[in-house]
This record gives sequence, structure tokens and C-alpha cells, in this order.
Amino acid sequence: MRTYREEATVDPADRPTWVDGIDNPYLHGPYTPVISEITAVDLQVAAGEIPADLYGAYMRNGPNPVLEPKGAYHWFDGDGMVHAVYFRDGRASYIRRWVRTRALRSEIEDGRVTLSGIMGPFDLPQGDGSQATNPDYCKDTSNTTLTWHNGRVLSNWYNAGRTYSLDPLTLDTVADETFGGAVDATLNAHAKCDPRTGELLNYDYGDFKSYLTYYVIGADGKLKHKTRVDLAGPRLPHDTTITPNYTILHDFPLYHDVDVLRNTGHRVVEFHRELPSRFGVIPRYGTQEQIKWFEFEPGYVLHMVNAWEEGDWITMDGCFQPDPTIRRDPSEGALGSMLAYLRYRGHLRRWRMNVRTGEKREQQLDDLNVEFCLPDTQLYGVKTRYSYHQRIPLDVQTLVFDGLVKYDHENGSHEVYEYPQGWYGNEAPFAKSTRGGAEDRGYVVTLATRGKDYASEAWIFDAQRIGKGPIARVTLPGRVPIGFHAAWIPGRLLWQEKAAAA
Repeated sequence: MRTYREEATVDPADRPTWVDGIDNPYLHGPYTPVISEITAVDLQVAAGEIPADLYGAYMRNGPNPVLEPKGAYHWFDGDGMVHAVYFRDGRASYIRRWVRTRALRSEIEDGRVTLSGIMGPFDLPQGDGSQATNPDYCKDTSNTTLTWHNGRVLSNWYNAGRTYSLDPLTLDTVADETFGGAVDATLNAHAKCDPRTGELLNYDYGDFKSYLTYYVIGADGKLKHKTRVDLAGPRLPHDTTITPNYTILHDFPLYHDVDVLRNTGHRVVEFHRELPSRFGVIPRYGTQEQIKWFEFEPGYVLHMVNAWEEGDWITMDGCFQPDPTIRRDPSEGALGSMLAYLRYRGHLRRWRMNVRTGEKREQQLDDLNVEFCLPDTQLYGVKTRYSYHQRIPLDVQTLVFDGLVKYDHENGSHEVYEYPQGWYGNEAPFAKSTRGGAEDRGYVVTLATRGKDYASEAWIFDAQRIGKGPIARVTLPGRVPIGFHAAWIPGRLLWQEKAAAA
């Protein structure tokens, strides 16, 4: 059994080498996994002062392998680990815990990894690709997103996986979430919880399914609505968008070759430039007969900012990749496809769709290379003016964030804070001030790690003055590897709902 070292420095000769003698960059440097779980209270403040009106928790999911992977390691294969910083009364505490998935529980018991990651190959029966979509067969790491719903934090995986519910105050894995047994299926990573109704909206898809299954889960955790949505073939959607009356489903011309996956167990993803990007607008409790499909420029979107209704029009802003072609560098050997897949080129774009007339419009809003975009998520589905993004450099081998960007969606302006040299940020959600006020009155929080010594801190920004840099920096008791998605959970949900349940 092999685990990973957590020391501040790692001898290059001791770094894991996985494929054809090529050192995997997603297993060292700022991505180096940690080897323990931590609970710490009364964190030290390195600079500034924690605002008294910052009340809630920053939580971030990300990959952190426990044991040596089987085969080629893809960044998405790391076991999910959640890092949380809790802010209350001008003080901060910290917890990090692994998500106890079915796969991880089995591996810990066996002392070894038995499931392949998403790069494959999978040990498929001849001519049968059914097991490639089975979450008990391929490794579902639940390392991607966190969503608040019904008093729990839900953890999900990039490529559609099982949902796991976490205790929001301890991060302990409570259950394999099936919503009362009604949804014993994999679900897309980016569920949306409507902050006004408490409903959870999401869908299931699979490597060999030419359809989606769309779900609405009530605020009480019980299934309210379910319908099938047929597609032209298996697809790889990653997000969804909501308004008070509609859900917008995504169908992009970037997807895997089904025959190759079925016959070899390898997932080969290709961009089909001849096909349009499509958005399906379905009434919240609608059926596929009621969907209105809108076609736009070919490309791909990992993450949308938000969507809202204005009369018969739906406006939707997100980060668009006009050319998601995976361009493999032969010099990177067997890791070339994985590294190329994670090199991002995209910008902020707007789509508008008229649900009555079918009219459509789209426009590029900016040319910065940005992603991991969040508005005030307590305003999902209604018009928002501001969003907060990570800037991605164009000249690096791996995916890192080198700056925090605030967008004004009304006038098209943006403000940038460049992270200091050698520091890397993470997705940065907005935290509304407990004193209320304008849409951007509050804070933006991120976790930052310094590459040279693995020092990690929680940085707090005044959302109205992003460019001024963090107003407070809180020292964390261990390093935080670069990861995926973050969420802000308001304190009124964390502590008041917990007290009511008790």
C-alpha cells in the first residue's frame, strides 16, 4: 500500500511516476495530495481582521488520492476531499475530510485501488460497454462540486456520479444520497438548488445513453418530478441553469466516441464543429414535448454564471470555449491527452432566447481567459449584476488560477486582482454581508497556496474593492492542494437550521 507524503518539500526522485517514465504534474507541486484529515479552531490571522459581518462557511471540493491509482492518473481521479473554513463572530475554524464514497470505502478495506480512472482502459466484457457507466465499476471520486440542499451538503462528481450527503458542520459523509430511494442513479455534478423554493434541479446521463433523465427534488428531499429528454446520442454536459419557471439543459458538440469506448474501454473525446451548441428550455415541471431547443455557435461551456427571465426572454451568461478541440502534444507522451484536455481557452459570453417567438441572440462580453464563475448563488435564477471568476494563464502546462476577476454584467467592465507570484487561488464564491445592502455588499473568499513552501491561507476580499487585494488573510493548519468547486453556505442555514433540527 502506498500513500503520499505531506512534507513541505518532496525530493523529485521520490515523486510518483505513473506512465512511460513521465512525471505526472498533477501529483506534485501545488497539487500534492495531503495524507490526513484535520479539525482546527481559532485560526491565526496573518494580516488584517476577519469582518464581523462575515457569517458562514467557505467549502471547496477537490481531488486528493489516498492510495496509488490504478493505471494512468487523471486529475479527476483523486478521491474527493472537502476543505471548509467557518467564519463566525470575527473568528475562523477549519476542517478537511475525505468524501467516503463507495469506491474509497472499498479501497481502504482492501488496501489497494481496484477501479480504473476516467482515462481507462476499463476491463470491459467483449463488445459490451455497459460497465463503463456503472459507478460501482469505474471510479466515481465525488471530488467536484458541493451543493446545499435540505440541511445537508451534497457532493458530486465531474462525469455524473452518485450523490453523497455530508454533515455541514463536521463534513462527515452521512449517506449515499438517493432522496428517499427515488433516485438511485448517477447525477450531473452541477445541481442547482433554488434558494427561493429549496428545490434541487438536476439530471442523469451516461456514456451509452442517448437521453437525459431530468429530476426536481423538493425542499424536503423527496422526488417531485421526473422526465426523460431524448438526445441525438450520448453527450457530456457539465452544468445546468435555472430561472423561476424554467430549467436550461445543455447539449454541446463535444463528446466521446461511443464505439471506441465500447470496444476498447478508452474514452476519446472529440469536437464536432459541424454541429451547433444547443440549449433546451424546459418548464420546471415540464416534459420533453414542452422543451424549446435553441441552436447557437458550436463550442462548449463548462460553467454558466446565471440565467434570468425578462418577459419572454431568457438571458444566460457563461464561459464559452469556441474551440474545445483537444490538441495533444506528442512530447508529453501517454499523459498528453489528459494535459491537453485540461488546457482551457474561453471567455465570457451571453445567450438570449425568446421562449414565445423562438428568436435568439448571442454575444461575446469580454476576451479574458476566465472560468470557475460564480454570482451570488443566493440569487440563482434571478437577474444578477456581478460575478466572480478565476483568470487562467495561457502559457502553463497545468490548470492553475493566477487572478481573481469581478465582472459587472451591466456595463461590461471588469476588475482584476493578480495573485502574488507563486501563489495559486481557488474558486471564489461571494458571501453576502449580514448587514444587507447592495448586491455586491459583502466578501469574496478563496483559499490560496504558495508553491514554494505549501503555505495555505484563506483570503477575504471586500467584494466592492477586489483590486485592492485581500482585507484579511487567515493561516490554515495544513496545505490545500489546488482543487475544483467551492460554495458559500450562509450562517443562517448552517447554524440556525441545524439548531432547529436538533
